[in-house]
Amino acid sequence: MSDKTQKIITSIKDVLSDKPLSISEISEKADINWRTAKHYLKILEKLGLVEEKSIKNTRTFFYKNKDNYFNLPIKEKHSKLISSIYANIKKTCLKLFDKEPTKTQAYKIIWRVDKELNLGLPIGWYRYGPCCVQIYKGNEEDTKLDKNIISIIEKTTKEYCFLDNMSLQKKIYTQEENKLYLTKQGLIELENNFENKEELNMLLMDLIKYAPDETTETVTDFARATLLLGWEKTRICFIDYVWKYITMVVFKKSLKFYYGDSEVYWDDKIESAKKESQIIITDLVKSKLNKLR
Repeated sequence: MSDKTQKIITSIKDVLSDKPLSISEISEKADINWRTAKHYLKILEKLGLVEEKSIKNTRTFFYKNKDNYFNLPIKEKHSKLISSIYANIKKTCLKLFDKEPTKTQAYKIIWRVDKELNLGLPIGWYRYGPCCVQIYKGNEEDTKLDKNIISIIEKTTKEYCFLDNMSLQKKIYTQEENKLYLTKQGLIELENNFENKEELNMLLMDLIKYAPDETTETVTDFARATLLLGWEKTRICFIDYVWKYITMVVFKKSLKFYYGDSEVYWDDKIESAKKESQIIITDLVKSKLNKLR
């Protein structure tokens, strides 16, 4: 790939890291002519790095970063900072505990760093609590960081990497007083206590109460199915499908500060997760009714 080609592709990627744009907007922001922008967008589409969608009758393109959750783009300055923080988390964890951090630990540590210093990094709440859009791989490059960041990394790594994933998740749910995630934790802990129907009913009511409004219909259907079938029959449905759907909506909402109201990144995936949940719930109920006939 020539230097010129690489420069053009990088400039297109950079302008699309902020938000989806039309060809004309890409041309203007990347300082290239319209035909050049169109040509390279076709190349990036074939590589699976750019996707086109019609928004208000306008051909709009958005960048897909395959190394991130939901292929979400991240501004270059933030991506580099995240990589540096990850590298220092790994280095500190190895020094203190002679082991690498888990993804869960890395995400919770960088969340704490971001929260304390207000860095504006793309970190939202997903399936297991705070989660950075940029996936932790463990091979990030160690670059020089501000002393304040290093100090918080060292303090938080000492606190968080001492705990296993489940204990760490529960600790943060409790500290943040996140009622939705505490309700999820309560349901998971019912695994070996199927007979406590009163507690199960209360947790299901709380799940409906604290879940995002968009998910109420599906969550209510799940709660009814659970009361009919029993938690032991619907537990896997909840963990693998319903909770995934709920937290995809939560993730989108908690990252609105970074990605705005743009629907192109999320809505198809969220709708697909919703349909999957509804199908599984329906199949479970049908199976039960068929056995009663």
